[in-house]
Formats: sequence, structure tokens, C-alpha cells
Amino acid sequence: MKLLNLTTRYFLTLIFILLIVWCAVIYFSMRTTIYMETDEYLSFRENEILLELKENPIAIDDHFQYNGDFKIKSLSEKEYTQFIHKHKNGEFKDVKEFIASEGEEESFRLRRSVFKLENKYYQITILTTLTKSEDILFTILIDIFIFSIAFFTLVFVLNKLILRHLWKPFYETLAKIKQYKLDTESNVNFEPSRITEFKELNESIGALIQNNLSVYQQQKHFIENASHEMQTPVGIIQSKLELLMEEPNLNKEQALLIDDINEQIDRLSRLNKTLLLLSKIENNQFPENNLVDITALFVKCCDNFKELLEFKNITLQMIDLDKLSVNMNRDLAEILFSNLIKNAINHNHSNGSILATIKDRTLTLSNTGDPISFDPQLLFERFNKKSDNPQSNGLGLSIVKKICTLYHYNISYTYTSPEHTLSILF
Repeated sequence: MKLLNLTTRYFLTLIFILLIVWCAVIYFSMRTTIYMETDEYLSFRENEILLELKENPIAIDDHFQYNGDFKIKSLSEKEYTQFIHKHKNGEFKDVKEFIASEGEEESFRLRRSVFKLENKYYQITILTTLTKSEDILFTILIDIFIFSIAFFTLVFVLNKLILRHLWKPFYETLAKIKQYKLDTESNVNFEPSRITEFKELNESIGALIQNNLSVYQQQKHFIENASHEMQTPVGIIQSKLELLMEEPNLNKEQALLIDDINEQIDRLSRLNKTLLLLSKIENNQFPENNLVDITALFVKCCDNFKELLEFKNITLQMIDLDKLSVNMNRDLAEILFSNLIKNAINHNHSNGSILATIKDRTLTLSNTGDPISFDPQLLFERFNKKSDNPQSNGLGLSIVKKICTLYHYNISYTYTSPEHTLSILF
């Protein structure tokens, strides 16, 4: 998730929570205020009625009848005492009653208390409507809700626009870094920014690229020079050995010794070339990519090993060769297939077999052979040589892995007795 979206999400979540809390606080605050004002009115009204009754005593019947907004009911002394014990300061309560004129129920707030007049006990109940208060409260809440939605939407839009504008230099820097390639050996020019953090970021990245470019150039020149300087003495040694082998006075033991030295020199030359190839792949020094016919090129590479297959009596079978073309460097594709086939031959046994398929953009190469005696995860590591074959330098599959990594191909290895299987998904 992008930092801009994450920041917006956290900010809007916080705003939303604060709006919910704000609405709840306002609602309960207003509701409490309304109830306090209503209860205060009911208490005032009760005192007013009791004062009139004391000044002008009247006959109070025993029936439950309203007289305006109140009703009075006669009580026994026991009922009076029980009420006083239960509600010392009187009772407040919400009720709903059906209003015939309105044809619906309405909410009321009542106060119920008891009093004593001329040695008689009474209960007085005073009512006042809550409908108007509830309507006002509901209207206010709707207004607050609409305002909150409008405010939330406004904050969301402004936050998106403002943050996107503020983060624009960062995304420009990121885009240039993604497009930059070290092998082009060029510098990156970042757009100037007034924001201190982005300015420091661009300066740091620029310095880092400059340092890496300097190291890359030094490494590239060292590899090229070292390879060239190593090939020169190796070539001289090989030519001297060939002259020495033509000497007529050599005995058999000396000839075998020279032949062994020549074989090791030849192996050293191959190793030098292979390491140079690995370094070039890692440094992405094969930038020319073209549309390569993978199927045709793989068949051609297999034909190049025809004599070696016949010499080792290994059967190569190719089935389900679907047409497949990918965009990559043709030389690297040929190196990839050659190393795969060579590995399948070198780690096979006499009268063995190799099966190759290309299906669903996947090249699969299976060969018979003894199970490996090490962790399969080390199969693609450099110099992980577990073979007695003198032609193997332990770098073949490492080169295959590097090429796959360069082009983001997925390579996998499995073993199901008696076959080893390497698969590459293009």
C-alpha cells in the first residue's frame, strides 16, 4: 500500500472516530440538559400546585382523573409510608400515552410524589410532553450528521489533493530511480524541491548512485583487465606445453605429466571465461534484447550435443514442444540452454535418458541419475561441485540461475527417483 493512501486512511479514520464521539457527546449532553430542564419544571409545577392546595383546600376525589397537567390520588397511610421509603425525593419517569386527537402515542415525562393535607394522604402526578424536545433533538442530530458527512467528504478531498501535491517530488524521484540502470553509467538529475526532507533524500540518493557507479566502473574494468591478463599467460603456457610435447626425447611419464598440466591449464582457462561471464550477467552487460524463438533455439542447442550424447549412449527425447518466443538476449538464451543440456549429460549415467518438453511457457528437462547427496537449495550456488567429472567446474547451474534471475524467470528443481527435473517458467 502506498504511503499516501496509508496516511489518508489513518487520518480519515481518526476524523471519523472523532466525529462519532463528538455526535455522541452532543446528543447525550443535550438530552441531559433537556431532562434537567424538564425535571426542574415538574418540581416547580408541583410546588406551585401544593401551595395552591394549602391556601385553598378543595375536595379531592379518589379517582384517577387528570386536572389539566396533573392528577391527585388518595392514599392510605401505609401506601404513603411505603412511597416515602422508596422515593424520598419523589419519582421521575418516562412514559408513553395514546393521544386520541393525534391518533398516536406521544412521550411524556412525569413526576410522582406524595403529600399530606388535613390529615389525609395523597399522591400527585404531574405530566409534561417530551415530543417537542425529542423532535428538536432529532432535528439537531440530523443536522450534525449531515454536517459531519460534508466535513468528512471535504477533508477527504482536500487531504487527497494536498497530500498528492506534497508527495509529488517523492514519486518523481522514485520513478527516476526505477528507470535508472547502472550499466548506462550516467548520473540522475532530480527535480529541485522546496521540502527539506525530499531535498536531502535526492542528495543522498544522488551521492549513493555516484558511489555505486564509481565502484561498478572499477569492478568492470578490473574484471576485464584481470580476464585479459590471465588469458595471456595461460595461452603462453599452453603454447609452451605444446612445443614441449613435440620434443622427441620425452619418455612416457613426462608426456603424461605434461598432458595432465595441459588439461589443468585448459580447465583454468574455461574457469576464467565462466567467471567473466557470470560477472557480466550480474552487471547486466547483455542489454541487447530481441524476440527469441525459444523452441527453435533449444532444438539447435540439443543438436550441438548430438555427438556427446552418442558417445555416452544417452537418449534425448523431445516431446510437446509448443511454440514459445520471449524477449531476451539471444546469446544468454543459448548459454542458458547449453548449460542445462550439459548439466543433464554430465550428471547422467551410461544408457541413461533425457526428456525435454516445452508446454504452458515452461521448459522442463528431466534426466536420469543418482540422487544428490547435499541440500537441493545449494544446487545453484557457485562451486557447489559434487561430481567427479573433470569437465565440471560447479558453475553451470549458477550461470543458469543468474540468467533466470536477470529476466525474472522462475526456476525450480525436483527429484523423483530415478529422474532429476529442472523447470523454467518464462
